[in-house]
Amino acid sequence: MQSTDPTPIDYVDRWRRRVASRREQHDAVCAAQGRTTDDYWARRAEGYRKFAQAATAGGDPLIECMRRHLRPEDTVLDVGAGTGRHSIALASHARQVTALDPSPAMLRFLREDVASQGLSNVEVIEGSWPDAAAQAPPADVVVSAHVLYAIDDVAQFLRALDGHARRLCFLHLRAGQPWFDQVGIWEAIYGEPRRPQPTHIDIVNVLHQLGCFANVEVAWVETVHAFDGLDDAVERLAEPVAVAEDAKRLRLLRETLAERLESLEDGRVAFPARRYPLATVWWEAGALQG
Repeated sequence: MQSTDPTPIDYVDRWRRRVASRREQHDAVCAAQGRTTDDYWARRAEGYRKFAQAATAGGDPLIECMRRHLRPEDTVLDVGAGTGRHSIALASHARQVTALDPSPAMLRFLREDVASQGLSNVEVIEGSWPDAAAQAPPADVVVSAHVLYAIDDVAQFLRALDGHARRLCFLHLRAGQPWFDQVGIWEAIYGEPRRPQPTHIDIVNVLHQLGCFANVEVAWVETVHAFDGLDDAVERLAEPVAVAEDAKRLRLLRETLAERLESLEDGRVAFPARRYPLATVWWEAGALQG
């Protein structure tokens, strides 16, 4: 009798195709303007830091989850630390934190905050994962937050995280699409929806394919994305929607934001408050096969 079981889904390949599709869309509009994405994070660093600071002010489900598992004597490796949102928060809950990121612009802000707060247990390493894994010491706990969305070889990335951890691995991802996709900015400018990026359910399926039955905790957070004014909103959102040097599309971006932003009592402008699901995924080190 012929089997009626469906063909197994290759979740690793599905992840790769989703990452490639979104990147292709973004690269195409950049190429049409004679630009590349080589220094994308250098151009976004300051604006990203502001978003991260605002998000942290409302609580952080990743930190809350990790605190339940961290021991005072633990060492932590933060892969893709960015401007240091999680590295700095974890410094008071661990013996040592190593923050690794490939962007000098992002790490400049991290180093400034480490110095201003007098943190002596945060080490900063510039490098890309997993190429720079040899530069970072093994850690009791390894974490990577909001990094995986653009990673093509997700299996290699995850195996390197798992192999570098002595006790636990944590990931933090959106359970839906980015908020700036949901408010329709890309579609208003380019006349087509933004292609989706992977979410937490994709990484859970990838981990399952790699032999890991991960834990998942989803938390709903309410965030107000606020700006000093319309000019500030245009400046900070121009890069995510790839219109930084296109006069026509900059005008469309300004008009779109003017329609969607609301005035706050303190003189700033903001998108209407929305609730977003964020997922923390974690497992015991050594769970991945291969």
